[in-house]
Amino acid sequence: MSIDEISHAELVKIVLELRASNELLRREVGILRIENGVLKAENAALKAENAGLKAENVALKEEIARLKNELGKKGGPPHWAKANKPKRETKEKKPREKGSSRRCNKNPDEIIKHSVDICPHCQAQLYGGWEDYTRETIHFPQALVRFIKHICMARRCGVCGNTVTGKPDPEEFGIVGKYRIDARGMSLVCNLHTYYRLPLRQIQNLLSALYQVTLSVGEIRSIIDATAEFAKADYEQLRDDIRQSPAVHFDETGWRENGKNGYIWAVSTARTRYYEYHKTRSGEVTVKMLGKDFTGVITCDGYDGYNEIGCWLQRCWVHMLRKGHEMRAKYPDECKMHRWVDKLKKLYRRARELITKKGYAKLPESTRQKNRLYFEQVLLKLVTPYQQSKIKEQANLANFMVKKINQMFVFVELPYVIQENNPAERSVRPDVIARKISGGTRTEQGSKTRMILSSIIRTCHLRNLDPIASIHNMLLGHPIFANSAE
Repeated sequence: MSIDEISHAELVKIVLELRASNELLRREVGILRIENGVLKAENAALKAENAGLKAENVALKEEIARLKNELGKKGGPPHWAKANKPKRETKEKKPREKGSSRRCNKNPDEIIKHSVDICPHCQAQLYGGWEDYTRETIHFPQALVRFIKHICMARRCGVCGNTVTGKPDPEEFGIVGKYRIDARGMSLVCNLHTYYRLPLRQIQNLLSALYQVTLSVGEIRSIIDATAEFAKADYEQLRDDIRQSPAVHFDETGWRENGKNGYIWAVSTARTRYYEYHKTRSGEVTVKMLGKDFTGVITCDGYDGYNEIGCWLQRCWVHMLRKGHEMRAKYPDECKMHRWVDKLKKLYRRARELITKKGYAKLPESTRQKNRLYFEQVLLKLVTPYQQSKIKEQANLANFMVKKINQMFVFVELPYVIQENNPAERSVRPDVIARKISGGTRTEQGSKTRMILSSIIRTCHLRNLDPIASIHNMLLGHPIFANSAE
């Protein structure tokens, strides 16, 4: 169709449509221009942010380089930085055997077979059978004690006329004096009170709940005191053991008796724990406990009271290194002091590595003495310049080491001496917990009883002896430590 053939009305309609379409396109162009302006502004902001991040990245790289340089000068990472833990090698787990997860007793006390005699489906009689599966149960009887009434019969001899009365054998029935419970029960009560730290009323409730045994609190107290009286001979044997030992560990901790302050003194060796209660912290206590003729070595903390006995002393290095650690935490910016603490630790490790070398203990005494003097001289040179340090804790530690220089490396000359006092620290820890729970003892007899039983029971644990069986046998007249001298 040519333009001549189009009517005027149709041309007007086409023009109007073109004008409307043109208007729409203009509006879309305007919107796109606005969006383009916004995007340009965002792009400019991102470019500016990118430039800032680049500058910050450069600054961080320079800071890292500076810190690496400082760490190189200091010789290691700062004290607050934790070392990366190496990844553990994962080993392939072996497949478990069938039934290996169960801890079944190979020798059960009783075997019970369970079977069904009548079929539950058709009510027929069942015979024979085979083992389908097994299971184990641990049975707790309601009462584990026996109440025995001993009737002692009297008989008169028809020949001589004398009257003879039958009596129960103490060894067979575990009878101790006139007490109602046997020796094993007395031993159990003492262990519950001393080792497991149960109060008397808790023991009373426990015996009633488990064994249906009713004992008064006074009777339980009497049993514990009587057991300690029987154990005096073994207690004195432990004291003789520590006096004959070539090296002991000493420590003390606070204790209250009838509300008044006192101290528990603990002496420990590789096989013995020995405790005494004294109302004073005077150094004379060490002489009373070890005797004036003690010729061994005492490993102890920095308390000067141990000087009273006059024997060789080895000061605990763990205490001193701990003080160094506390100083580093308190003064994180004192790099010079940190390096000084590291040197102390390094010197101690050198001495410890020396004595662990094979055959060192067999070296002549003169050679080991020279090694001790060498380490003392090195330590003296290291700590003397810091006796007047501005850091109070550093000056105190340096002055202590100068004053006790002859007590720092005794373990180098005598390799059987341990350079830290952890055995004594661990031995008094149960008493610290008991003090926080109960507050102490009420009477002098209570303190003596606790010291005796603590020494006996903890030494039994240390020597892998059954404390309940050991005290049971002791109450029947068999010494626990008769042949256990160190």
